[in-house]
Amino acid sequence: MTRKAETLSLLAVVSVISALYGSYYSNTFLYDDSEQVLAQQPLESFDDLILIFTEPSFPTLPYYRPLTRASIMLQKTLHGDDARWFHLFNAILAGITVGIAWLLIRLPLFKILPVPALFAVALFGLHPAASSCVYPVASGRETLLPAALILLSTWCFLKGSQKYYWWSVVTCGLALLAKEQAIVLPVLFVTADLLNLTGLPEKRQLAGWFRRYLPFLLLLAGYLLLRWLLFSGTEVKLMLAEQPLGPFYSLLYALQTSFVPFVELVYEPPVEVWFDPLRILIAVLLTGILVYFVWRKSEELGRSACFWGGWFLLLMLPTSNILEQECAFSERYVFLSVLAPLALSASMISQYWDRFLVRKLFMITGLVAGVCLACISGIRGIYFENEETFFRQWVNTNPRSSTAHVHLGLVYASHEQFAEALACYERALAIDPEFTGALINQANALVTMQQYDPAIELYQRSLELLDGKLQHLKVGVYHNLGNAWWGKRDAEQAIQSYERAIKLSREHLPSYLALADIYLQQDQPAHAARYLNEALKLDSMTKQKQREIHNVMQRFQLE
Repeated sequence: MTRKAETLSLLAVVSVISALYGSYYSNTFLYDDSEQVLAQQPLESFDDLILIFTEPSFPTLPYYRPLTRASIMLQKTLHGDDARWFHLFNAILAGITVGIAWLLIRLPLFKILPVPALFAVALFGLHPAASSCVYPVASGRETLLPAALILLSTWCFLKGSQKYYWWSVVTCGLALLAKEQAIVLPVLFVTADLLNLTGLPEKRQLAGWFRRYLPFLLLLAGYLLLRWLLFSGTEVKLMLAEQPLGPFYSLLYALQTSFVPFVELVYEPPVEVWFDPLRILIAVLLTGILVYFVWRKSEELGRSACFWGGWFLLLMLPTSNILEQECAFSERYVFLSVLAPLALSASMISQYWDRFLVRKLFMITGLVAGVCLACISGIRGIYFENEETFFRQWVNTNPRSSTAHVHLGLVYASHEQFAEALACYERALAIDPEFTGALINQANALVTMQQYDPAIELYQRSLELLDGKLQHLKVGVYHNLGNAWWGKRDAEQAIQSYERAIKLSREHLPSYLALADIYLQQDQPAHAARYLNEALKLDSMTKQKQREIHNVMQRFQLE
């Protein structure tokens, strides 16, 4: 295959993958997108952009992913809450990621011929694990953008030249700012050097090694210092004592997902949902067959096989349940690891490419696998169409997920189907009686239905369960409790609740506005003006809100 034909073929593969995922551009926002996109204010100045790099990326989780968040906020500023542009961006980024993966595996050191390389990256981009990084706007991009940067940094490092070395340092730093998964990159680079994949002299002086890795050590030190300043080390909790089999299950899940993925979406499944002995047996057998054929060509493929083995393990390591993490298992965690068996298979096939039967069998198998994966990933897009289809599927595949039941209840509540919403909250509480999210949303639904007394009881129970933790949730509960008391026209209790919310968070604008509203309705304009003036001084105040408050103050002659 000529260079031009190879490039055109790659562009065709990239275009097909971007078109497949882009065909679902009309999907809506869902789940994490509410917090990370819809609840955010557009950037008003360059200072707002810089601020993203000085604070946690998520209010309730120890995430520092400013580059990913900045990409989302820039889009929010450009075109508001139009989900189509976010989905199209992810689809294009998926194609770019596949293109970078092709650059990596086509490096001469891996000895992969053009056609096997094209099939490998096509299957990589069409794999259902990839679809889980494209269809969800926020959580998908949190894996897809760092994946592209990790691949690019690795390609630059393995190129071996001084110019590309410094680009690998830069892209490694960017990857760290995109997701903490990139923290394993320096270890991967050391592995590549030890395997003599970068063209370094085998007998290198200690000082030379130190100079080579000093930029990466400085990057890691700076990154860890930033995390310490933001989280003070509270985000790190070892889980091996509580779940000693966690890493082993993570490895099984990665193998099962890589070789025998589910057709339907099985979102963030616990062990009892994803564990399938037959699938695991098939995955282990396929892994064994791959290892056997690579071993037969160990002289030619031994070093690259060790590299890809390290790639598979290292890139799943940050989410292998050694440390406490948001969810134990997710296809997103496996995405980059999937490239390893595909690249190894392409390397092995390339060794036998001169045999007609091997070429024919490979082409047929590759095409069938590509069509199957494309169909699965295409079907997956339907589940991400909107929140109702997404949460219904989550409940169907994991009926024991209290989180899924609560969010399905929120969907019903948004459609004013309160009986169905309350039933979802009850099912969540049957699974976890102390799930505050279910209690709070059940109370919110009752307030909307003007059933204030049971709502107040639920809010108070939630506050008891939240005592001493999750302050941001307590702020919202006190505010909603104030709404319930004011619904009963108990101004004194309502004012107390709103003031408690403000005491917990001086930046909680809704409570200031609620207090001003109560005092206006009670014909106490001086008190109303005081709270409105305090609201205008908040750091979180936007220009739009300032205009609205000034209009209210002018209408009631409070200025």
